[in-house]
Amino acid sequence: MNEFLQNIFAPQVSFEGNADLEKLCKTFAQLYRIEIFKDGLDLILTKVEQRDLKFEVKITKGWDTNLGCYLTEQSKVFNKLMGSFSNSVKKTIILRQVTANLMAHEMAHALEFESGINLGEEFRKCIALDMNGRKPSSVVLQGEIKRLMVDALKAYPQHQFISELFARYFELLSVSRNVRATGDFTTSEVMDFFANTTNFITKIFNPKIQRKIDQDIAQKTALIVQEKQKEAPQQKFQERVESLRKKTQGSWSKGVKSNAMWQAGWQKTQELEDKK
Repeated sequence: MNEFLQNIFAPQVSFEGNADLEKLCKTFAQLYRIEIFKDGLDLILTKVEQRDLKFEVKITKGWDTNLGCYLTEQSKVFNKLMGSFSNSVKKTIILRQVTANLMAHEMAHALEFESGINLGEEFRKCIALDMNGRKPSSVVLQGEIKRLMVDALKAYPQHQFISELFARYFELLSVSRNVRATGDFTTSEVMDFFANTTNFITKIFNPKIQRKIDQDIAQKTALIVQEKQKEAPQQKFQERVESLRKKTQGSWSKGVKSNAMWQAGWQKTQELEDKK
């Protein structure tokens, strides 16, 4: 099945430096271990096969805080047959590392765009219900939520919070034990804590994008799902070191101030929504 993925990605992936299409496809395939991801991954493949989405891999050495991004570029195209202009959108996912969590994050932004859903409505309410005044029983999961969904948001303007939280929900799932051998919590633990968010993805978001998926791709990737669910993630030495480093970083209690700021931002958003 890796050959199937390579045939789809090859025309739409450019590499700066070492080209490793096989690694890109293997990393992408790992995400099929998470059932809730399948529709989104199938839509990404559909868009890539339709030449409607490109990937650019620019591996960086050393420290770079901007590890990836999703770009859309609109332009006017003249249709000679119709005698009129139409809008054309160039869509690109740029990766500076080929990792499951980075791919999950940036592809989530692409999926938000493709869905056309306003995350400021149902999703905002769901994620707020899941996070405000609550914390999971797993200390490690608490730490990852704090790192990804509280501390990291301080670098973004408030109007980007919703989109970032959406992408970071997918990223959080991608660092679970189901995908990474170093994971200290399971996919089900994440989904149980984010029960309302998970319900939004399952009942609202995925059905919205399903109609855009090539059904031939959906049938073929069902075999990838079966294959990946039989495999156990393999842990590398460097991953063990990285996992240990993360575990030794701060505690959930140290994020009280930043969490309060986050909730204050939510409160302002809620007040604006209530006045509509």
